[in-house]
Amino acid sequence: MKRKFTWKAASAVAGLSLVGTLVGAGGAVAASNGGDGAQASCVTSTRNWGGNIQGQYGCTEYDLPNGEQQVFGIGTDGAIWTRWSRTNGTLSSWSSMGGQGRSTVYASGYGWAITLKVRGTDGAWWYNNRGGTSSGGWSGWHR
Repeated sequence: MKRKFTWKAASAVAGLSLVGTLVGAGGAVAASNGGDGAQASCVTSTRNWGGNIQGQYGCTEYDLPNGEQQVFGIGTDGAIWTRWSRTNGTLSSWSSMGGQGRSTVYASGYGWAITLKVRGTDGAWWYNNRGGTSSGGWSGWHR
């Protein structure tokens, strides 16, 4: 089987401060986590996904088998956040995946099966795996 890996870095401008926040089921992201990175909108080569991410880490885009895309980034609260496109062209709301990241979120996999990899606040690499079907759930963060 051929593995598919898609990673597209976001652009970030030092000192950029945006008005919007990432909004998911849990509400708005805190304005700042005290980190030294500038806030930035999640921008990939295909679109501006909006939201506030930590600019020094950028965001990562993953191409899904049905033509949709999903993006991952570290929010201003340090948690990993995701958003995806829909086949009708609309975007989902931002949704927190929990955890605490201190690196770019790397996404690899094949088809619907996705593995996220991020360095945690403890310096260790943490993983979250998505099931291999269109309705597959996430495993939760583990080392």
